[in-house]
Amino acid sequence: MFKKIINIKLLVLALCVNIFQAQAQEVKSRLTGMPDVPFVGSTIKMTYDPKGGPLEKNKDIKGYVYYFGDYRWEIEDLSMKKNGAVYNVEYKIPANCAFMAFKFYANTDNGIETDTGQDSGYLLTSFKEPKAKLPGADLAWGTFRNKDFNGEFGGYFKDFSIEGDATEYWLKKEVADHPDRFPEFFDTYLKVLKVQKPEKFDVLGRKFLGEFSKNTKGMPEEVFVKLHSIYLYELKDKAKADSLETVIVKQFPKGSYQRFKAFQKITPIADAAERNKAVDQFLADFPYSSKEVPASQNYLYDNITKMKFAYLFETKDYKSILAMIPTMNFNSLNDAYHQNISKALYLKTVEPQVIETMAVPIIKQMQLKINDMSYMQGIYWSPNQAAENAINGLNNQLIIQIRMYDMLKKYKEVIETFELLPFEKRYEKASINDIHVRALEALNKPIIEVLKNAAKTNTLSEGLTAKLKEAYLKEGKKEADFPAYLEQLKKENSHGEKIALMDPVAAPAIKVQAADGKTKQLDLNNGKIIVIDFWATWCGPCKKAFPAMQQLVTNYKTDKQVEFYFISTQETKESYKKEAVAYLKEKGLKLDTYFDLVKKGGGTNNESFSKYAVIFKSSGIPRKVVIKNGQIRFTSEGYSGNPGQLVDELSEVINTLKNE
Repeated sequence: MFKKIINIKLLVLALCVNIFQAQAQEVKSRLTGMPDVPFVGSTIKMTYDPKGGPLEKNKDIKGYVYYFGDYRWEIEDLSMKKNGAVYNVEYKIPANCAFMAFKFYANTDNGIETDTGQDSGYLLTSFKEPKAKLPGADLAWGTFRNKDFNGEFGGYFKDFSIEGDATEYWLKKEVADHPDRFPEFFDTYLKVLKVQKPEKFDVLGRKFLGEFSKNTKGMPEEVFVKLHSIYLYELKDKAKADSLETVIVKQFPKGSYQRFKAFQKITPIADAAERNKAVDQFLADFPYSSKEVPASQNYLYDNITKMKFAYLFETKDYKSILAMIPTMNFNSLNDAYHQNISKALYLKTVEPQVIETMAVPIIKQMQLKINDMSYMQGIYWSPNQAAENAINGLNNQLIIQIRMYDMLKKYKEVIETFELLPFEKRYEKASINDIHVRALEALNKPIIEVLKNAAKTNTLSEGLTAKLKEAYLKEGKKEADFPAYLEQLKKENSHGEKIALMDPVAAPAIKVQAADGKTKQLDLNNGKIIVIDFWATWCGPCKKAFPAMQQLVTNYKTDKQVEFYFISTQETKESYKKEAVAYLKEKGLKLDTYFDLVKKGGGTNNESFSKYAVIFKSSGIPRKVVIKNGQIRFTSEGYSGNPGQLVDELSEVINTLKNE
């Protein structure tokens, strides 16, 4: 049946391969030392030079490798040591590795940036001996470079993709060289067939599966599950799929298919008590075993654990929660803390004293299990990235723990928890710095270093700025010199990064209603720099950012080149106008507030904002928009909680635009 695969135009294929190899030579200069014939079990030593690539400006670069072994994709970290401007890279090739694709990355403020050799890649096929590739090498080579098959690798290639004919050629070669392993990748064969011959797939697919199914006796459950899925979803043959399901249930009554079906029955149950009974039944029918449960189904038990924890928390069965905590992995502990402990503290639905009895043992277990790799989900994260995620998760929950201890006025515990955090996390938010100083003062400890560090990271609240100023004046310094002193502290921690302005985008018209009921259209092309703050009375971060925005308005009060507009939007209450005006008056805020208009047909008052939401692909607020000459030049969403950062950011934007 394999002879039915379409013949390849070898000349075209050879041309494609030559072009690919030529492209690879152009970019491999960033990763030198890649051997022509890498052998499994050997350690390859390479040099990565980020110069000229997307990671050139990053200081801390790491790498990992996707490798194909025993017809499964795996992910491993690369050993990297900085050597001047380059990195020495080592990787011991696993004994079962047939194919490798290297990837380098750096964590930045804008997310993860990567280097994969552009559209050529850093790719290697390994050998067990000269001219003897491992099973899976040709299959990986042919599918990894095809956009129809490489979606799971996080966009390894940007634009490059080989043709289906080339993929088919390598698949044909894999089948010819390793026919005994065909059951492990027959589904890939079907996918290639569907891509290559979509109009004949139904006929050819049924014929192929009919022949293949004659020899499935004694094969693992995975083969039957794949067959079932293809018949049900690709060929739309429910009768055949149902027949296969009967076989699966009979032969593998406690297998992965039945486990997944049982889980699927739980999630739609609306009644909490009934859902909890179903959870208990699931655990009785399918107890967790690392030998029986495939890694791909670990997420089922993570979700089951979270459901169980949430039910016990809602029903106040705290004793059972305490018994459950030691059995949970890091991932489940982190989610349970975030979804239950943190939420209850924020909404004040459970007394902090009660929360403490569970929060403390959860944190202790998270500290013990931080390296359990439960954050690993397939090949989405490398082990290093999973470890980084775990550390970030623990640090985030320690911040919540600090807030909890502050509520309980347990200031000794506040300080002890702060000491568990890395420096940058301690000084991430102004509200946390407030707690830090409050605890130190309660324990009669000096606060000046915390104040200075908060100033350096630009995370001082108004209250702490006043305390720092007070300390400065006590040293006999002049009040007039304090602003310069504050700026100097900021510069000590500054990386000299400039605000990036947007490429100009035409600003949609904005029509608003004033507090007196009169409507007006804002003139967005009046030669001035226009700062717009979209907000709502129900939006906590919007209102928390107002003191910083008031400072900005005050700073530019006499500047005829700058205008500020505060536009209430996405409101649903009938009384939102009165509430907005009352709130600003209560807080002593002197901000020119207007109200977005209601769209035709009713609903919320977001007629103008909805046009901006389309541009930014987000309807989140607070939303700051800076416009010049009728064009959007800067925008930001949300509020960091640090007034100094917001003031400095928008001031830099304004001043940059003024100097254009």
